[in-house]
Amino acid sequence: MSRYDTEQEQIEAIKAWWAKYGTLILSGVLVVAIAFAGWRYWQSYTYAQSANASATFEVLELSHQNGAFGEVSREARRLMQEQPSSPYAGAAAMMLAQFHWEKAESEEALDALQWVVNAKQPADMQVTAQLRMARIQIELSQLDEAQKLLDTLATQKLGGAQQANVDYVMALLAQSQQNFSQAQAAFKRVVDNQQAQTDLRNIARLQMDDLAQ
Repeated sequence: MSRYDTEQEQIEAIKAWWAKYGTLILSGVLVVAIAFAGWRYWQSYTYAQSANASATFEVLELSHQNGAFGEVSREARRLMQEQPSSPYAGAAAMMLAQFHWEKAESEEALDALQWVVNAKQPADMQVTAQLRMARIQIELSQLDEAQKLLDTLATQKLGGAQQANVDYVMALLAQSQQNFSQAQAAFKRVVDNQQAQTDLRNIARLQMDDLAQ
């Protein structure tokens, strides 16, 4: 049997229940609706940001290939500033560094590469940036700075191909330090590394043979 003897009693009970719990229910529904709307907005915003970054990077890459990167270099800096966590921004910074290095603007090149490291870009990109920094520093005879970078890389767990690149730059540094036996040993590690790129192994072999003469 029903708890309520009349329809009016049922209505009054529903009113009392709604007065007690209705606001709480509406608040919960509102929170869910706002959260869903926010998630949809964030998805849309993230997609738009990614699409813009991709389009900007395509322009930068095309300009770089055509030797006109300087004309759009400001776009690279804008991408780095507005979307520092985007891999496109990291790649743009790498191109910016190469642009400055080719113009003999070594400090600007180093700054762009350091940005890649500081911005916490993907690990592979950070390793590449640090290796390029070390090579620039070797060219500038900043051997202590290059040594510190390579010592840092030596503590990291790297893949075979990455390790070959590190060993190669270590060999170049050892040569600059007049430590030829250490350079030869580093070149040999590159030659013996089956995961190293073929061109890199061939160059390392030639340089190792030169040191042996």
